[in-house]
Amino acid sequence: MQKILLSQAKAGMILADDVMTVNGKVLASAGSPLDDASLHRLELAGVAKLVVTGKPVPGANMGYDAHARAKRVTHLFRNHENDSFMMTLRDMLCKHFQARA
Repeated sequence: MQKILLSQAKAGMILADDVMTVNGKVLASAGSPLDDASLHRLELAGVAKLVVTGKPVPGANMGYDAHARAKRVTHLFRNHENDSFMMTLRDMLCKHFQARA
């Protein structure tokens, strides 16, 4: 899954999340393939960003660095190494960040 700018989207990419208006109206559903017409409609609707399946655009992570976040969480939990609950929480957060990457 990768968050990209609409300008980086290409026909053939698959949406990973619904694209919605600020009012909650679904413009395009998750799982839908993008084509030139749907990209044009999204542009006219003022959509700026999309979440697509895979990682089709190298380096387009929209500022999300899973490794950096996991490293930061590890640092923040460094004083709780003897607390099994805190270590479980740390591990869950790190796995979450890796899944979003």
